[in-house]
Amino acid sequence: MRAARQSKGIFCIEGIWEADLRTGSTVRPLLELLRLNAGIPYIHRECATGVELEFYLSKWVLKSYSKYPILYLASHGDQFGIKIADGFYDLDSLAEFIGSESFNRIVVISSCSTLNVDKRNLRRFVESTGCLAICGYKADVDWMRSAAFELLLLYEMQENEFSGRGISAIERKTDLLSKSFPDLQYRIVTNRMKDSKK
Repeated sequence: MRAARQSKGIFCIEGIWEADLRTGSTVRPLLELLRLNAGIPYIHRECATGVELEFYLSKWVLKSYSKYPILYLASHGDQFGIKIADGFYDLDSLAEFIGSESFNRIVVISSCSTLNVDKRNLRRFVESTGCLAICGYKADVDWMRSAAFELLLLYEMQENEFSGRGISAIERKTDLLSKSFPDLQYRIVTNRMKDSKK
């Protein structure tokens, strides 16, 4: 197995998938698999309200969490935003919660159709937050197929540095990976002048 040059931790905020709280749907086993088999550390927090979402996003950008540069938002979603139990939070709200200091960090949104928006909206997100990239899906996705893709996606992000130079390689690798999952309609928009034309 390929060893990561330096593990980039994952800061996961997961919404509640089902109204019935007895159900156990979660991405946590995926994170545990990455930790056990690739040495990738993670923080996992469940989120049911906008107040919690804002709190966790404000924590993610702190220097004390700089070793967790991958924000992994896992929840239900729709075009232009994510669904938390108490409401819908669009990309502009998420950007506001994050603030402008998420340099050398990447936002992975695991929700249906959230990135099915004009590229200008996504560019505004990366420019206002300062993050290296935002990635996610343009389509409504199958839970198991998206989980399988995200396992590989989060692993592939480990090899390259999180910088202006490294993000180009990450973009190429993840675009190539997504060809095996065309139904997900994965897209990535990076924070640099010459961006992909997706």
